[in-house]
Amino acid sequence: MDKLFKKQLYVWIYDKIKSNPYKFGGDFSNSLIMYEYLKDFYSNSSVYELEPQLMSILSTVSRIKNKLLIKNPQFDHRTKYKVKTKIEEIKD
Repeated sequence: MDKLFKKQLYVWIYDKIKSNPYKFGGDFSNSLIMYEYLKDFYSNSSVYELEPQLMSILSTVSRIKNKLLIKNPQFDHRTKYKVKTKIEEIKD
């Protein structure tokens, strides 16, 4: 995957997350954003026509989405796997 294509993916994913942060920034958003990618770019293809390269792109879409949510916490509506802050016990 070349750098230009990856940059275009970042822009497309950011726009999707920004357009609906509850849908694409929630707990089950990986599969939703992958599905949205398929709908937007491969709507005329059947599942058996999809190439292994596309599966690689889909996992890249998912990884980029997770990175963007970390960088833009205002869009992050995940609760299931969100890092929990540790509260240190105060010792007397």
